[in-house]
Amino acid sequence: DLPSESGQEVQSSVFTCFRAEFCVVIFPGGDEDDDSNDESNFFDEDSDNDDECVEIGIRRCDEGEGLSMKYSLGIKNTTANVLRTLHKGAVRFRSGDNWWHVFEPRDDILKDYLEGGALKVYVIFEPRDDILKDYLEGGALKVYVTMQLGEYIPKNPTSRLILNLFCQQESADIVFEVQQQKRTGNRKKRAKTSSVTYHAHRLILQQYSTEIAALCATSEGLNPIIVTDVKPEVFRHFLYYLYGGQISEDEFVEHSKDLINIADKYGVTNLKLESEVWYVHSATFSVHNLIDNLLYADATNCALLKEVLMDFIVENKEEVLRRVCFDDVPGHVCRDLLSAMARRDNVVARGVVEDDEVDMEMIFNKMRIGELREKLDEKGLDIDGSREALIATLRDSF
Repeated sequence: DLPSESGQEVQSSVFTCFRAEFCVVIFPGGDEDDDSNDESNFFDEDSDNDDECVEIGIRRCDEGEGLSMKYSLGIKNTTANVLRTLHKGAVRFRSGDNWWHVFEPRDDILKDYLEGGALKVYVIFEPRDDILKDYLEGGALKVYVTMQLGEYIPKNPTSRLILNLFCQQESADIVFEVQQQKRTGNRKKRAKTSSVTYHAHRLILQQYSTEIAALCATSEGLNPIIVTDVKPEVFRHFLYYLYGGQISEDEFVEHSKDLINIADKYGVTNLKLESEVWYVHSATFSVHNLIDNLLYADATNCALLKEVLMDFIVENKEEVLRRVCFDDVPGHVCRDLLSAMARRDNVVARGVVEDDEVDMEMIFNKMRIGELREKLDEKGLDIDGSREALIATLRDSF
C-alpha cells in the first residue's frame, strides 16, 4: 500500500535514458521539506489540502553533466482506461535534480482553473483517495515516462516516401478498375457502368494479408483487376490506408461501414477495427435497427459493435423485450448478452475452477473489448475476433 504520511518517499528502480540515469519518486502523502524544482509553486502555497496531496516526480540519479530534455509524465486511470498526462515539456536535468508534479483535490481545479468551461493547466491534479481507487494496478502505481533530447531531430522519411507512391502511375506494376453501376430513372433501361482506375505497387500491397496477395495474383502486368463490390471512393481510401495514409474523421464517419466491409474481406485488421470504432461512435442505435446491426456485427465479427449493442439491450431491456424479435439472432449471442449483464452488475459468473483461474477469468470477463484488444496488441497477438476468441488468446499468452 502507498504510505499516507507526509515525507515518506517511494522510489522506482533506476532506468537509463540518453546515457543518464533517472528514477521516478513518489511522496504519496506529500513532502513537507521539499526545496527542489517544485512546480507546485505555481499554485497556492497556502493550500489547506497539503496532507491530501500526492507528489510525483523525476530524479536525476547519476553524476553526469547537465542534459536538456523534453519529457512527459503520466499515470494510467485503470478504471477509465485513460492515460493521464501530468507533464509534457522541456527542462534541464543536472545531477540530483528533482522535478515535482503535485496532485490537488478536484474541487479546487473546478473552482479556480477552468477557462471558458475548459481545463487548461500545466499539471493535472487528483486527490490521494482517487489515486488509491482508480490508478492502482495490481496494487502498484504505474508511472509512464517518455523522454527525448531537446534538440530538433528529423523523422525517418520512409513512411512519407511510401505515401508519395500512392496512385503514382509511372512506377506502378498493378492496376485496379473499380466499376460501379449507376441506375437510371427508367427501369427498362440497363444501369450504366462507370469505372475508376487506380495504379498501385504489388510489393506494398502484398505485405498486408494473404487475401490482398491473392487479389494481386489474379492479374499479371498491368492488366486491370476488376473490382465490383465497393464504391470507387471507398476503394481509394482503402488503398490510401495501405500506403500509410491517415483517413480523415469525416471520411470515416461517412464510409465507416463500407470500410469495415472491404477491410474485413481483405484482412486489413487495423483498418477494420478503426472503422468499427468510428461506426460505433457515429451511428444511432434504436430498437428499430438493433437486430440489423446485431446480425451485421455477428457476420463481420465486429466484437466492439456487438458489445455496444449488448450494452444497449441491457440499458433498455424493457423496451427491447416489448418491441424486438430475436428469432433470427444466433444462439451464441446470448453469451455476449450475459457478459454485458455481468459487467453492468460488476459480477462475473464462476464455474468449478481453481482459485487462480477464477481470478484470471474475473479479470478477463470484466474487460471491455477495447481493453482486450490493447493488451493483445501489446503482446503482438491477433486483435480481431469475437470476445471469446480474444479472451482465449489472452489467457493462452500467460
